[in-house]
Amino acid sequence: MLAGIAALPGCQGSVIFREQVVRTDDLLAVPGPFRPSVMRVHPLTHTETRADGEPVMVLHVELKDSWGDTVKGVGQVQVQLRRASGTSTIGDRGTRWDLDLREIEQNISYFDSATRTYRIVLGGLPDWLGESVLAAKPEAARVRVLFRTAKADGEAVVLQDEFVMR
Repeated sequence: MLAGIAALPGCQGSVIFREQVVRTDDLLAVPGPFRPSVMRVHPLTHTETRADGEPVMVLHVELKDSWGDTVKGVGQVQVQLRRASGTSTIGDRGTRWDLDLREIEQNISYFDSATRTYRIVLGGLPDWLGESVLAAKPEAARVRVLFRTAKADGEAVVLQDEFVMR
């Protein structure tokens, strides 16, 4: 069935075939006016303890187009976590997670239609935060998120935001 094939203008070799992305370059270019132009770490972001006892961060990331409407996006996400206090060691890189939202099925699995955000549950928290979550007194943490995508002409775009989680 050929109805599932859509060539995207200006994608430089990228094609969406049904729900799979086939690409020849590093990023899938997003055509048209509805590509993400603003990103924010949504205030729903928090820490909690899962049923199995593991402390996790539940990250909510919201993407908006040029008109301020919530949209989905295709790209790569990098999440950085550090202590919010000014006592962090200079040069401390904190904890980092990398996610690939270029694969459509994985992208869809993270999108929460109720909140219209990407809801990403991250385990492997650093000891200082994990222990404070387990003690039910979460320490303030600075979350920085970078979303790497591309314009229709292939130009790379990096959207970023920072949030202090309390």
